[in-house]
Amino acid sequence: MTNMKFGECLSLLLSALDISMNQLSKAINVDSSLVSRWVSGKRIPAYNTIYIDSITEYFSRNIKNSFQEQNLNKVLLSLDKNEELDGNIKEKMKKVLLESQGYSMECKKKEYLKKKNQLASKDQVFNFVSMDQIYPEKQNSINNSNQTIDLSNEDKIIFGIENIISEGISLLEYAINQKYKKNKIIYITYNNVNTTKSYYKLILLRNALLNAINNGWEVLFLLRLDNNINRIIRFINFIHPIMITGRISLYYLDKYGTCIASKETYIVSDIGALSCFPTEPYSEITCSFYLKNKAGVSILKNYFNAVITNDAKPLIKYHTKNIEYHHKLTELEESIGNRFQYKYCFTTFTLTENLLEKVLRKKNLPNDEILLLLDFHKRQFNAFLSGIKYYQYKDIFLANSIEDLVMHKRFYFDYYEETEIINMDVEDIIELLQNIIYLLKTYDNYNIAFMPKSTDNFLKSVNSYCAIKERQAVLFETFNAVKDLKKVQLSIEENTLIKAFEEYFKQTWEQIAPVNKDKNEIIIMLQDQIDILKKTYLSISKF
Repeated sequence: MTNMKFGECLSLLLSALDISMNQLSKAINVDSSLVSRWVSGKRIPAYNTIYIDSITEYFSRNIKNSFQEQNLNKVLLSLDKNEELDGNIKEKMKKVLLESQGYSMECKKKEYLKKKNQLASKDQVFNFVSMDQIYPEKQNSINNSNQTIDLSNEDKIIFGIENIISEGISLLEYAINQKYKKNKIIYITYNNVNTTKSYYKLILLRNALLNAINNGWEVLFLLRLDNNINRIIRFINFIHPIMITGRISLYYLDKYGTCIASKETYIVSDIGALSCFPTEPYSEITCSFYLKNKAGVSILKNYFNAVITNDAKPLIKYHTKNIEYHHKLTELEESIGNRFQYKYCFTTFTLTENLLEKVLRKKNLPNDEILLLLDFHKRQFNAFLSGIKYYQYKDIFLANSIEDLVMHKRFYFDYYEETEIINMDVEDIIELLQNIIYLLKTYDNYNIAFMPKSTDNFLKSVNSYCAIKERQAVLFETFNAVKDLKKVQLSIEENTLIKAFEEYFKQTWEQIAPVNKDKNEIIIMLQDQIDILKKTYLSISKF
């Protein structure tokens, strides 16, 4: 095996497959800066992580043609001079990545021992962060000074959770104005903060995070999960608007022995940090060290990254390929368990197969795409027929969507490329409403409800869709009629968070007035709309 470092090896494979670092980071659900540090050689995946397996899996699925395969084989052969390359191409990629990882690790050990010996000879040992990297202009003076770095005159101790959050907001607002800054990453935790006492401040914090994201900052969020469902629901309310931007990497602690699990941390790269603590055992966060000192900020940032690498797992997966998301949605429908979903207006699932094909044909889509979408629809409906005998299926729609459909003929239509508002013919709307009545009358376990727009609920967005399958997964989709805004599709498979979403949906259902969810009342209301449309349609057709 050629002695090549991990970053060089990864760079060659990316080049052979025409895959960007950003594409890889999204596919394996890590921050793009981490992939960049791998390629540059600043970081190496640890032995106890799943990164190489994830990279290999993604690469093997993205060999599009014989030219890429040929280029890849040339790279693999250049990396392993042994002509007897055993295994398929996926196994070969994994082999060279593992070998380059091992070589990089050995080089790192040698560098560490060399540096340690050099520092020991000067009776200086600096742990966790390299001072010459933090203060390159002061390297000589630091090496010849005591093992102490003075804090800046801005560093202080803050008391009170509201004051702490206020300082965090100030840090973010300062970051927003740094237009040309590199390493635009914000690190933040959600462990012990009491959201009930500081809700208003947290809303301001969320708005500041959204403004930072809109100005090009990435957010790494670390969450402590527990059995307190209400706490997790409050977190869902807080994080939802940030999550659907597609610009947040959300992790959860799967090891609870880390110090970070008992405190809160807010870090704005190279600008400032808040390290927050309880002052008594089992108490809430009451004080914080506020650091603007560059060395202190880097130490906290490095520790945060170490926790993510060793003690945390990704909580959400963004789907960059729409077809992959629709496969996931179909698999979700085919799995067992109660199913809950929200959409502004009726889902594509409520269309008859005939009506769906008619809408697709109007869009002049290629025939293979139409057949694929019809197959998804058929699989989902067959799964519905299998599960409806045993499980509850509940759909929530916004109340004013009926007016939008009946009066303005607007339907929010999903297909795997995008979601768009289409104008439906009157006879098609009648067929849709008749099909919904049929579903309600035929299947006892199928129910729908109409939620007033005035309801205080994050689900009520016009431009979002949420599906929850009990103990299986949560799927989110957001879209916007403005074409330059990104469509976001994501899934969550962590059981504690799924349970919290289930409870949130059930609470939402219970808060809807009986008249807006009673099956008989819903059927009467839909039939009334059909009668109105028929009268309108008949009167128009006479002319």
